[in-house]
Amino acid sequence: MFKTYTKQTDVLTPQESVGFKGKIYLLVDSSVYSASEGFAAFAKGTGFATVVGSRTGGDGLGMDPLVVALPNSGYMFRFSFEMGLNSDGSCNEEVKTVPDIEVDPDTSKPLLDQPAVQKVLELAKSY
Repeated sequence: MFKTYTKQTDVLTPQESVGFKGKIYLLVDSSVYSASEGFAAFAKGTGFATVVGSRTGGDGLGMDPLVVALPNSGYMFRFSFEMGLNSDGSCNEEVKTVPDIEVDPDTSKPLLDQPAVQKVLELAKSY
């Protein structure tokens, strides 16, 4: 029952291409939040990169949160001002960004032994 909304479309054209022809992979997990979430949603929505890992933390689309002070107690809190939508129309705060390729987000191992990094190395070999 939303009565108003804003649709924002930006088209960016590079002045000089660097000629990169490879694949880009973006590793994500539940720690991806706020501005990094906005980048993950952009990468997934535009196909700029293949998103690999686990579901993100969400809440990276829209404006900065609003800060409110309660008049009697002076208690201050902040909350999301807008409900940002993923490119498929789902609510980013609720659904977050679901990777193109879901992989165990275990980061307890050395970097090259982590499941997401192993998956990207496997994908890169087949490219």
